[in-house]
Amino acid sequence: MATDLKSHARGVDLTRFAGENETCVQVSMKRDWSKLGERPTSEKFFDHIQLTRSQAAALAADLQDFAQGREREE
Repeated sequence: MATDLKSHARGVDLTRFAGENETCVQVSMKRDWSKLGERPTSEKFFDHIQLTRSQAAALAADLQDFAQGREREE
């Protein structure tokens, strides 16, 4: 069963769902139609990523660093 979660980011939807072995979150955004080019119809609506809790925590730290101007290049 999936549950929609509150997001602070405009245009970003969060959905919690039961992954294979743990709870996960899907982050979804509507696609920008002007940048699509030729793609199957199934790929023309949303961009999304699916993360476990530990992946979400690591990504949150990376995004916080970026937001505060502390990002590091590889």
